[in-house]
Amino acid sequence: MQNIGAGNADDAFYRYKMPKLVAKVEGRGNGIKTNIVNNVDIAKALARPPEYVLKYYGCELGAQTNFEVKTGTSIVNGSHDNKKFTTDELRLSQSKAQIKTDSAGYVLRLLYHVNMLGEILEGFIKKYVQCYSCGNPETQVKVKKEDIKLKCKACGFVSDVDPRHKLNSYIIKNPPEEKMSKEEKRLKKAEEERMAGAEGERKKKEKKDKDSSKEKKEKKEKKDKKKKDQDDGNGEAAEDSDDDVEDEEEDGVVWMTDTSAEAAKKRAEEQLSAATAALVTQGNIEAEAEAERKRAEKEAKRKAEEEEAKRREEEAALLAQETAQNLALAEAAANSPVSQIRALISKGCPPSDVAAAVKALTGPGGLPGKVAVLLEAVFCAPSAAERKLVELIQENKALLAALGGDPAGQLAQLIALEYILTVAAPERGKETALVLKTLYDEDLAEDEIIVAWGDKSDAAKSLNVPLEAAKGIRKIAAPVLEWLQEDEEEDDE
Repeated sequence: MQNIGAGNADDAFYRYKMPKLVAKVEGRGNGIKTNIVNNVDIAKALARPPEYVLKYYGCELGAQTNFEVKTGTSIVNGSHDNKKFTTDELRLSQSKAQIKTDSAGYVLRLLYHVNMLGEILEGFIKKYVQCYSCGNPETQVKVKKEDIKLKCKACGFVSDVDPRHKLNSYIIKNPPEEKMSKEEKRLKKAEEERMAGAEGERKKKEKKDKDSSKEKKEKKEKKDKKKKDQDDGNGEAAEDSDDDVEDEEEDGVVWMTDTSAEAAKKRAEEQLSAATAALVTQGNIEAEAEAERKRAEKEAKRKAEEEEAKRREEEAALLAQETAQNLALAEAAANSPVSQIRALISKGCPPSDVAAAVKALTGPGGLPGKVAVLLEAVFCAPSAAERKLVELIQENKALLAALGGDPAGQLAQLIALEYILTVAAPERGKETALVLKTLYDEDLAEDEIIVAWGDKSDAAKSLNVPLEAAKGIRKIAAPVLEWLQEDEEEDDE
């Protein structure tokens, strides 16, 4: 391992590391090429797609590149060895000489020798990995329209990448996948919940202010109406001379200051006749009762609206949680081994490549478990729901043959088939006899292997197939097993 960035090469405590570049020249003549052996590991250490690193080599060297996603093989056409060159080679390169003769007399073309692979990789790190401010390789590539920016997680600086480099067009057409860590997802969810809560509080406050303003307006209208009624009844008092005004000023009390029921009744008794006073007093009492009733209704309505808003917030939070769980389940299903194998088959990959991918799987059950993944990808696909298993076997004969070339592979296919017919798709169990006969007729399984599988009811125990279900499958397949047994005995005789 070595430090990332040439400027940090001598720092013994630098925490950002990457593997040392390993390159190997393969082939000769016009077919010579350079294999960047650990390109995927280097790209992973730099937190960049391996295609970016390989494409940068091609842009700098003017050579074609080829990247195999399945195997991680990174090829640059031409000879580009990652080591220092001799003085003669440098002189030939600098003078644009294109021909050199080796010790065996072969004439070789010196395609590229000035730009060494390590120096080219260092250029990629400076331009597309390190922060332009703090120099740390903790940046994320952000593509916005035709601009590429590097956002630093360490210092927060946003660096603008030089748009003139040829790699920019490739990055814009193939932007990196944005993968957030668990901590980033948690922070994003917390921020969304905080914003939703703040929005709810704002709406609640606006509603409360609106209700308060409306209530004040009603009180003012009621007060103005009450004052108008009293002014109509006090016409004679309003015609008094300035003596009354002087008396009020001397008393220091403003008329109608006390609005209680007792004060209103007293004023009515003092100023009006007994009948009129009774009417005014009764009207005030009724108005106050009406106002109290309206206040109670508003309070009840406000509480009901608050409860409704709280209920909606809880429902929204529950819906968001369910959506997140469904997304997590969908992502897990998309990344399952069955989905990966099904994707290879749908792309039209050769049977040998699909077989190699199946054997490279990891999981319980050994080889039968791996073959069960393949059969589930073929027999349980949505497009296979309305088709017979016999048709699917004949259609994928080459793929099954690639995994069943020996007795162990054939037995693994039978055990995996038992798992499909009992656990993954038990409704297909009635097709067991026809499936076994098709495997025998298509030379995908020998008769002695099928008979041996039929004699062992717990053959699929490693795949957690229930014993009763296994016996039921063998009962359905009994006619074919007996026929194969008789045929085998006749051959022995």
